[in-house]
Amino acid sequence: MREKIKLRKNLNGDALFSVVHSGFEKIKDHRSNNTKISLADALMSGFAMFSLKDPSLLAFEARRCRADPVGIGISLSFS
Repeated sequence: MREKIKLRKNLNGDALFSVVHSGFEKIKDHRSNNTKISLADALMSGFAMFSLKDPSLLAFEARRCRADPVGIGISLSFS
């Protein structure tokens, strides 16, 4: 028999992401009116990149330069 997992209402990842997103939505967007991605969504992308994988841009860059994306023993550098 499969048990249903009971989630706490405000103590899970989805609740955290919702709070972060609603906070980002409160930031005034000073960009031009022809943007395709909302500021809140762009900030969520940055939040995901740093909070879920790397602690800083420097750590991200170091990992990216070390990475072997296709598994053939070489690393790619885009700088």
